[in-house]
Amino acid sequence: MSYAFDAGSILILTRELGERVLDVVGGNSTASLAYYEAGNALWKECNLLARLGVDEAAKALEFTISLLSFMEVIQLKDENLGVRTLFNAFKLNITYYDAAYLSVAEDLGKVLVTDDEKLATAAKEIGVKTLSSRSFIQEQNMI
Repeated sequence: MSYAFDAGSILILTRELGERVLDVVGGNSTASLAYYEAGNALWKECNLLARLGVDEAAKALEFTISLLSFMEVIQLKDENLGVRTLFNAFKLNITYYDAAYLSVAEDLGKVLVTDDEKLATAAKEIGVKTLSSRSFIQEQNMI
């Protein structure tokens, strides 16, 4: 089975699995905005929530960017995928960002790994299967 990951799940899996995350996400897919969303989430962790120092966040970002190089990163430059993403966002009342991950999973016929409950509910509405990060870890026997 193959998977599409949103940025949040990539960060959670990295935190839970460390370098072993490469074994389970390598070769799978994500949307190109994962670079920006991962950076923004790490900025939030160090700047707003004070959970990470900036040096720790920078190391996490370096690792995440490196990790993404082992994944199939789908660009939303295709007109059809971009427009379908907009329609999914509108129809399902989710952000275009979230709809991008959903459209990638739908387009490629992959299971979407996300911990965003609203996104998981939207995916269900259009027949895209989802797994939480925790369920994914269990399914991969990584515990």
